[in-house]
Amino acid sequence: MKKFFAIFLIVFLILFTALIKNSSKRIDDEIFIVKENIRFLKKEIDDLKLEYNYLSSGEKLMILKARFFEEDLSAKKKNEIKILQNND
Repeated sequence: MKKFFAIFLIVFLILFTALIKNSSKRIDDEIFIVKENIRFLKKEIDDLKLEYNYLSSGEKLMILKARFFEEDLSAKKKNEIKILQNND
């Protein structure tokens, strides 16, 4: 009877350990996926913050234009702008 109880206890502990190990592995995988999603979203929000901070106001755009593109850019009137359509 003692041998049966000892064998039953050992088998039960092995199965219980396997169950805990599998569930913790699944939780670790879910945590990894969430962390990857967070990393991607942090990168995206950093890019959007950069774009917003440097390109959000007209004054900043005029300063950047004067600093980098004074010779390359020229002002156009509203009626000089044409819309091109690609009909494929």
